[in-house]
Amino acid sequence: MSVLCDTICVWALYFRDSAYRRHVLNLRSKYGLIIPDICFLEASYPIYRAKGIEELGKYSKFIENLPLSKNIEILKTGMEDLQEALKIAAEEPENFIDEENNLCLFDALIASIWARTGMTLASRDPKLKNFGKKKRLQYIQLIKSKKRKHKL
Repeated sequence: MSVLCDTICVWALYFRDSAYRRHVLNLRSKYGLIIPDICFLEASYPIYRAKGIEELGKYSKFIENLPLSKNIEILKTGMEDLQEALKIAAEEPENFIDEENNLCLFDALIASIWARTGMTLASRDPKLKNFGKKKRLQYIQLIKSKKRKHKL
């Protein structure tokens, strides 16, 4: 049973110091990860903001090599996923329109893929969790690792 991932999983795989890295790596070892291709697009924006333009070359190499990694599969999205995401956003604005009235399209895309596949989703997003509860979909709450204190 592989686990469907959202963008926080990409972030955790890319950044070694991510608070969610340990949990995501454990899920990868135990179940395998299915990562929708749109997650890589969404993650590129915060990676650029966090690390600058130079980081995008490294991120490109990461994306190129990730499909070769054990227990990771990239899921291609299509027009049907977009159509369903827009429908879901229109039906559930409380989950897919934010406080500033912006469409949370990537979240709606994850929701549409989740509903279509019926897989268990690994995320920390409360609005996705709420969507999943309504649809009776399985959800794994990503857990932050505790920082270890170094002994002198």
